[in-house]
Amino acid sequence: MACCIEQIKKHVSIRRFTGEPIPDEDLGEILEAARRAPTGWNLQPLSITVVRSKEKLRQLADAVGGQEHVANAAAFLVFSVDYAKIVAAGEQIGVKVIPRLANLYEALIDVGIASGWAALAAESLGYGIVYVALYENPCAVAEIIRAPRYVIPAVGLAVGRPAEQPQPRRRQPLEAIVDYEEYGDPREKSRLVAETYGARAVKLFTYVFDSEGYYASASEALQRCLREHGFSLQ
Repeated sequence: MACCIEQIKKHVSIRRFTGEPIPDEDLGEILEAARRAPTGWNLQPLSITVVRSKEKLRQLADAVGGQEHVANAAAFLVFSVDYAKIVAAGEQIGVKVIPRLANLYEALIDVGIASGWAALAAESLGYGIVYVALYENPCAVAEIIRAPRYVIPAVGLAVGRPAEQPQPRRRQPLEAIVDYEEYGDPREKSRLVAETYGARAVKLFTYVFDSEGYYASASEALQRCLREHGFSLQ
């Protein structure tokens, strides 16, 4: 347990890799960790597409805005919400499955947990990882991995031997995140948040939350792709 906790505390995102391939045995351990992650109702409404082809890694890098660490990773794990297999299983047993908003929400939680377990397993084996959001252009990623209806890429994990060792980034203090028994003072939380980001706060918040910023266009693309892949937003 102590080893696991220390590994978590040392986490940094790695964006430069050596190019060394991942042995199948190590990759299997990483994927098994994800498979064993907690999941609601034990349904596991997710899938992991392992991409190691240089051609496809390049395509994926371009699809997510030219992020070179995707192209240079030893492997890129695409974690998708996957109700295609659940819908098909329902048909086999005579139960009609219609993925709704709550199902999507549940699956995204499962994806987050499974990818976190995979990341921890990879780091414990000496690999570096970086998370890559796929919601800016999910349909392009879906096309590359040939995801069918009811499957939507959610997040990617670039994995490889690290060619850099950056310092851990500052996080919000525990007091800004953790409360006991009931929610804490929002004003104190906001002060701690502003203090954490300092001079970067204005630039960061504008980029993330501006009405014409990153998430505005990403939200439109995500809603469109969800509908195209059969997900109800109700």
